[in-house]
Formats: sequence, structure tokens, C-alpha cells
Amino acid sequence: MYNFDNNTGELKIEDRTFNIADNSFDEDCILLQVDLKEIQDLNFTVEDFPENLLIEVHSEDGFSTYLFHELEITKDEGFVKLIFKCLLPNKYWEGKYGLSTLLAKLSELINDTQDVRTECIDLEDTYKNLEIIFIANSDFNTSNILKDFAERLNGLIKQAERILSGVIWRPEYETNEGLYCTELLYPLLRKMGFVDVRYTHGRKEYGKDFTFSEPNKFGNLNHYGLQAKAGNIRGNVNSDIDEIIGQLSDAFSMSYFEVSANEGRQISTFIVAISGNFTDNAKDKIRVKTPPHFRGAVYFIDKDKTLELIEKYWQK
Repeated sequence: MYNFDNNTGELKIEDRTFNIADNSFDEDCILLQVDLKEIQDLNFTVEDFPENLLIEVHSEDGFSTYLFHELEITKDEGFVKLIFKCLLPNKYWEGKYGLSTLLAKLSELINDTQDVRTECIDLEDTYKNLEIIFIANSDFNTSNILKDFAERLNGLIKQAERILSGVIWRPEYETNEGLYCTELLYPLLRKMGFVDVRYTHGRKEYGKDFTFSEPNKFGNLNHYGLQAKAGNIRGNVNSDIDEIIGQLSDAFSMSYFEVSANEGRQISTFIVAISGNFTDNAKDKIRVKTPPHFRGAVYFIDKDKTLELIEKYWQK
């Protein structure tokens, strides 16, 4: 799997050969500097990972984080460590929050997360520096483990941004529909620029927990209805998704009364927003059972999509 020739400076890992510069190795350390694409799909065993090998990896897009462009892979005390490194100057940073503020909140989050830790944090200098360490406890494929750890890191960055924006996803939203509606959906719809946002407080308007409107480019109002559900939606027999799809005709055909305009209004778009996820069989039912004439006018929004909307609109 691994072989290094001191005479030629060639490092072989599986079936690939890397040339190591003369000044990049000694008896204690062999330094392999590569771009991300050069180490895709390499397989390593933790036990056989060389103690004297240090792999430095560069990623142009920061492993999709746009913050952590450098990575070190090394072995220490029997574990393989993957160290993501952020070293950025303030003057090139164009994020929504100050770089120091974001990295400080990220570090705080990571300190409360198992099997991840921060190291070498320096937010006082012109260049802000933060290192985040993941541990590979079992044999790994470089493509798979980097994708997994980068996704987790990106999730933590987005969570830090949401906290800084003033909203924290509470676990109660996934069990308490009223809380999900009043604390999250109601202010989110207003921040998205909708007008006449009304929450029925349990008195549904033919399947509509919320009604709201927005001006279109012709100066008229488009009207929406939204039904909210807490938790996951499944597609088993007589499930919530069957009830929701069965109510679509009433939701579109039955008008609601908007008191500010003293008029009845007909929705043109219906949204189902849940604080959990749609299971695969629920997605199948949505695809198969939604009547063709409603497609393009009915949208299903899960927790992940809600979080995307929060990131985009909450600070506006």
C-alpha cells in the first residue's frame, strides 16, 4: 500500500506514484503536498498509515466551505487526524458576518460537538486562523471521508450563521406544531417579503394554516396557502400525506377572507411545510398522487429547505 524510495524520492501509495521534493523529507517526516484531485479514491488503513507521513491537501473551493482551503492528514497516537485549516485575511472576506465573529461562533459550536475539536485558534491577527480536527477511527477512502467531514463542517458553519442571524432551530419544532408555526414560520414568511401573513391559530381555512400574498410584476397580488406539520411525514396507508393530497381541491377552490382588504381571496399556490423530513415512500406518493393540474402550484418544504430559507432571508 505504501512505499518510499529515499534514493529517487518517489512515494507509492497503492498504484499511484508521487514525487517528493528533496527538501520535503527526512528520517522523521515525509511531506506530500498535493491538490485535492490528486488523492481522490485512495484507500488507507489506520493501522498501516505511516507515522512519518504528512499529507497536505489544497482545495480551491475550501472543500465546499469557502473557508477551510488547507487540510493536513497525519497520524498521531494511533489515530489518523484530518485537520482542516482556515487562514484568511479580513480584507478579502465578504461574508455576511465578520470573519472573527463567525469563526468564534463556529469554534464555540465545535467545542460542544463530539469527536470534533478546534486547535490553534487565533482571531486577533490580520489573518484569522482556525484549525478543526476530525479523527478517522477506522479504515477509510479519501474521497468518502473528505466528503463526509466537509459536509459536517459545512453544516456547522451554516449552524453558526443561523445562530448569528438570531434564530436557533429548537428540537421542539419537530414535535410542537404550534411552536413551529409561531416562532419560526410566521416571522420567516414576513422576512421573505410576503404581505397579509395570517396564522389561523388552529382554525384551518380548508387545509390552510397560513394565508399570505405578494405583489407580482403586474401590480396585482398572488395569494398563497400553507399547511404546517410537525415532524416527519410518511407515506404509509392513511398517512398525513394522503390527507394533505386529498385536501388540495378544497384548498384551491374554497376562498378565504382577508380582513384588511375586506374581500375573499383565492390561492394560486399551496405549500406544505414540515419541521422534519419526507420519507421515501411519502416522496413517491407526492410524485404519483399529486393531480397533474396542481403540479407547479404545490410545493413541499422540509426541514433542510426551511433552514436554507432562514439563511437567505432571516437577516434581511
